[in-house]
Amino acid sequence: MEKVNLELKILLVDDSLSMRRIIRKFLTNQGFTNVLETGNGAEALEIIDSTRVELIVSDLHMPIMDGMTFLEQIKANTRTRDIRFIMLTVEATQTTMNKALSMNIDSYIVKPVSENIFIEELMRVIHSTGE
Repeated sequence: MEKVNLELKILLVDDSLSMRRIIRKFLTNQGFTNVLETGNGAEALEIIDSTRVELIVSDLHMPIMDGMTFLEQIKANTRTRDIRFIMLTVEATQTTMNKALSMNIDSYIVKPVSENIFIEELMRVIHSTGE
């Protein structure tokens, strides 16, 4: 397997603290050390304004700014539109998946997800862009 940049700056966006802890654990188990987190899209945009983020893992259903609105804002901005984006959500409707995929996200993962499946998909996204 190709070498992975474990310094990759990853932003977790989920209103569930327990879900952020689970995903952070998945990432730290792989050796990722540069993980930021927040509870909604509005806070995530503030982080991205001041910090260079290379990959986003975002929930869909969140207060203040949901994941789809957050995704739209990321993709509409020339400075942020190339950040890799993984949607991680309980939302499994085809309509929602198609909308997210049409906005050029890198992956759409339905919760609950095992560590192996999440890491496999994360590595696919990272390697598809040459990191």
